[in-house]
Parts: sequence; C-alpha cells; structure tokens
Amino acid sequence: MKINLLLRKQFSFKAVFTALFLFATNALFLAQNRIYAHAQNSGVFGVACLGCRVDNPQNAIGDNEDDYSTMVLGTALLGGIQQTLTFPDLRSDTRLVVGIGTDNIALSVQLLSGVTLETMNGGQSNNDRRTIDVSLLKLGATPNRGTVEFKPEKPYDGIRVGLTGGVLSLGGGFRIYYAYQDPLINIMAHSQNGQITLGGNVPVQGSEVTLVNTSGKEVYRSTLRSNTFDPQQSGGVYIMTLQTKEGKAYSRKIMIK
Repeated sequence: MKINLLLRKQFSFKAVFTALFLFATNALFLAQNRIYAHAQNSGVFGVACLGCRVDNPQNAIGDNEDDYSTMVLGTALLGGIQQTLTFPDLRSDTRLVVGIGTDNIALSVQLLSGVTLETMNGGQSNNDRRTIDVSLLKLGATPNRGTVEFKPEKPYDGIRVGLTGGVLSLGGGFRIYYAYQDPLINIMAHSQNGQITLGGNVPVQGSEVTLVNTSGKEVYRSTLRSNTFDPQQSGGVYIMTLQTKEGKAYSRKIMIK
C-alpha cells in the first residue's frame, strides 16, 4: 500500500512538472518571436492642447512590458497628443499588439473612445486610422490593463497612437506599455514511426533543429537537408526549436509517436 501511494505521488509530481515545463517553455518561445518597437517620437498636434504632454515616452519601447509612457491630456480645444512607436523593419502578415492601461480606471470601449490608432510606413500614415472597438480590445488580468490587437492590412513599420478629448475623465492619464509585431508563423509537424515531417511557411532546408524533452534536456540537434528527419527518440512530448539560416528561431510542442 505504501509503495503504491509513493508511486502515485511520484507520477502526480511528474505530471505536474511536465505541464508546468511545457507552459513555461511555450510562453518563453512565444516571447522570443516578438519584435518590439525600438524607437519613438511623441508630441502635441492640432491648434490648441494646453497642458498636454507625454511623460516618460521612452518607456513605451523595448521588451519591458511593465513600464510605460503616459499621455496626459490637459485642455484639448482643437488638438490632442500622439506617440508613434517604430519597429526595426517593414513587415506584413503580422499581428500587431499594443499594451495599454490607465492609472486606476477600468478599461472599456466607451472610456477609450478618444484613442485612435494608425499604422505607419516610412513615417507616412497608411490611412487606416481606427478607434478601439470590442474586436480590438483585449482585457488583461487587472481591469485597468489590456491590449489592442489586430492584423494590419498594409505593410507597416510603426504604429501611431493618438489621444483627444474623448478621455478627459482619465485623471491618471493614458498609458502605453509596449508595442510588438507578432509574426504569423505557421510551423506544422507530423510524426509517424518516429520520423518527423515539417510543413508550413518557414524555410526548413539548412535550418538547425533541436529537441528538448520534458525534463529540459536537449536530446537532439541537427542541420536539416529536407523537411523530414529521424531524431531516434522514444515516443513522448518534446519542444522543437527551428533556427533558420537567417538566425530566426521558431518553436512548438510536438508529439513523437
């Protein structure tokens, strides 16, 4: 009886550890694929915006998702504030994510009626300005933080956030935490008889592939000559990382069987 209980506890611990490992590893690899804004410019626009300013504008760039710039709206008669966050490269086929928040007021579409977003290409607007609606706003773990997420229709290398009098009730200001491009990468992996066949839109020939088991140990590494390889590993769950010849890394969970 004691042996059975011990075995059950060991099995339960291993299952919990495996689940936590996969969750943490997947979250890490997702974050590694994000392309954060690396430059910014900000200022007041329009005829009159008395007392309007952007505090700590540099905090909105980079991969620190917990610091922020603050757009403080004074008396906006015929103007407002804007901050443009710029990415390293011009891209299309990505999801654009902007982290937003307030001091202590719960986010809502109504509250953010004066916030606009438009993508940029080489400093010029793509003429796709939009306001925040329920399809764009994703609320976070706390009521006063969230994200705006959408897939731009035109190539872009920047996002401009504007603020006008629609949110004068924001006593603590409007916060921008970060902005990143999330590449819409599609990596498919199929396993049969121990072999793995890759598909999707990531170039695999010449890429380096690695496998990490649920204990966090690397068990396989090779340079691919085709989209099929045999890692000669026992059946189970692994984290596969594919690093292309350009140095870009993409990861996903796979089941070898």
